[in-house]
Amino acid sequence: MTDLLVRNIDAKLKRELEKRARTHGRSLSEEAKSILRAGTAAEKPNKGLGTLLYEMVPDDVRGADLVFEIPGTIGDPPDFK
Repeated sequence: MTDLLVRNIDAKLKRELEKRARTHGRSLSEEAKSILRAGTAAEKPNKGLGTLLYEMVPDDVRGADLVFEIPGTIGDPPDFK
C-alpha cells in the first residue's frame, strides 16, 4: 500500500468529510478511500452506448426490434412544391 497526501483542503470540506465519516461509522481515512473508490469506478463504463440505451427500455417492451407506433392515422405526405 502507498500513501496519498492531499494539501490545502478547505476547512468546510474537511468538516463535511468528518461528518460523513461519522455517519458511516468510518475513520476519516476510510471515508476518503471509499469516496475515491466510488469516484474512480464511475469513470469506467464497461458497456457500450448501444447496450446502455438498450437497457433503458423496460424488459416488457424490449425485443429484437423496437417499434414506436404513433396512435391515430397519418395523412398524406406533405407537398413541397
